Amino acid sequence: MNTKGETQVKTILIGFIVPVLLVIGLEIICKLEIFPSQIVVAPHKVLITFFDLISTGELLEHLRISMYRVLTGFVLGATLGFIFGTVMALSPRSERIIAPLLSALSQVPLFGWIPLLMLWFGIGETFKVVFIAFGAFFPMLINTFEGIHGVPRSYLEVARAFEFSSAKLLHKVLLPAALPSLFTGIKLALGMSWMLVVGAELVAAGEGVGYLIVWGRQLFQMDIVFVGIAVVGSIGYLMFLTLNALEVSLISWHRPLSKK
Repeated sequence: MNTKGETQVKTILIGFIVPVLLVIGLEIICKLEIFPSQIVVAPHKVLITFFDLISTGELLEHLRISMYRVLTGFVLGATLGFIFGTVMALSPRSERIIAPLLSALSQVPLFGWIPLLMLWFGIGETFKVVFIAFGAFFPMLINTFEGIHGVPRSYLEVARAFEFSSAKLLHKVLLPAALPSLFTGIKLALGMSWMLVVGAELVAAGEGVGYLIVWGRQLFQMDIVFVGIAVVGSIGYLMFLTLNALEVSLISWHRPLSKK
């Protein structure tokens, strides 16, 4: 194994130290019965419940529904954010027209949109997808704008010297140069989408990982609640690692912040 590979393995192993210590600490606390079992559940009981929910297919079905909502809302919101960010970066006039409105809208807390979105779209799938899209839109918009707007002028001068068309300039110069910022936008947008799907399902849903957490609380089965929380955190972390690996493979000249 090369030095780089050894470093990556060590980094991953070090990252497991705190979670392992936390699990051990919770087991000890539960053994000593410091807190009621209805409030703090032993990790081994949470693990048993996790495998029970897996074996019945219940957890996988909730996860499938949540992932569908996340991906649909993320694609919609990130696509619109990319389009608006690109238009604003390429056209100062569009920036002057659109930026004030979008800046004002971005100041409203995302959960503040829930009553209005429920009034417009009801409490069905459309509401959840639009709510998630709202969360994905702004990170992608901001990072797309900053990435394209921040391309060095020397790149543009070279493109003009070769008489690139607008489409070729965007495809060959602006987007490749803005890729690090675009990947940052994608990671933030996807992370926000995953958090918001849980929020949407906590508010109004009959299925999904967020609903599973609410259902566990209503039944006062904290083991189910902890399973839901652990799944949400684990899936979010796996998304981050996947995008980080993709970023490294596509942009060899750019080092992600997590690798510094």
